[in-house]
Amino acid sequence: MIFLLSLCIALIFSLLCSEVLRKKPLPFYLGAAFISLFCAVSVWSGIVYPDWFNSYIFPIFARGALAGALFVIVMYAGVFAPGSFGAKAFMPIRAQLSIIACILTFGHNIAYGKTYFKMLFTGGSEMQTGTMIAAVCSLVMIAVMLPLFVTSFKAVRKKMNGKSWKKLQRLAYVFYFLLFVHVMLLTVPRAIMGAEGYDLTVFVYGFVFISYFLCRIIKAVYKNDKEKTVHRQMIAVSAALFIATLFVGTISTSSSSSSVASEGYSSYSYKDGTYSGEGMGNNGKINVDVTIVDGNIDSIEITKFPDDEEYFDVSVDGEMMIGRVIDAQGTDVDGISGATYSSDGFISAVESALEQARQ
Repeated sequence: MIFLLSLCIALIFSLLCSEVLRKKPLPFYLGAAFISLFCAVSVWSGIVYPDWFNSYIFPIFARGALAGALFVIVMYAGVFAPGSFGAKAFMPIRAQLSIIACILTFGHNIAYGKTYFKMLFTGGSEMQTGTMIAAVCSLVMIAVMLPLFVTSFKAVRKKMNGKSWKKLQRLAYVFYFLLFVHVMLLTVPRAIMGAEGYDLTVFVYGFVFISYFLCRIIKAVYKNDKEKTVHRQMIAVSAALFIATLFVGTISTSSSSSSVASEGYSSYSYKDGTYSGEGMGNNGKINVDVTIVDGNIDSIEITKFPDDEEYFDVSVDGEMMIGRVIDAQGTDVDGISGATYSSDGFISAVESALEQARQ
């Protein structure tokens, strides 16, 4: 949902500000730098914003959604047929959009690199495999993005040999592929867990990137035939829509199966005792101890919680989640608004403990 909203914002911005962005890009670069600084300071300082801001506004900038949406426009600008509306609208500002997207991406990495990159180098064993690979992808993406970012400035581009510049720009394909992998590693597991809205996120990202890769190949094959290029790209878009729908349908089936299993926990009696479980939160593994008395969930203690307090305060939100699970005598409960990863990690940890307690 956040990415879809970001894509709409990016498209509107690109169309309405095209002329001024092309002629006077500096204010936009400074604006992107300010937004990046704001996001980094907010995350590092633990500033608490209202739920609506944390859920719908802050992720657009801090989580890299808008940067990703701008990169999508930059991607597609290169596959539109010459003379088409898309080519005329976006090609003249492709470099400027790329620079803004890079600046916002730097802000995203500065904001969350403190947690994820630190964990990667000092406590990799605490990270899930998918999260670890996603962090590695981020590092490689930064390394690839830096030369692309610098050479996107007109003053730098003018000093370079044309062939050398074009050859360097081919690194963008590597960046786009890593971006797709990075996003899928972070969103698909959440969609499978049944986290609200993630199936739509996976569908939109999947459709957008699969469409791009197919259309890029088609343009390379039929670059001298505009009519064939457009016709086959339309077929490719339809194919991408089918693939994305099929993929999300498979995920939804897995999610439904997981939900049924989760709901089924409450219909089982549990063996008395204390059981430990763990689940993956936003920054690492969440550990809990679940105590069963007379076959019922009597108490839950969060023994390890690495996530940021500004999104999930253990003393407040943790007690709320514990109360919901005990009241429901199972894990079919709502999470905390604005703390999806932490809530899902807590629920997964409780489920892990209850699985050991089932008779």
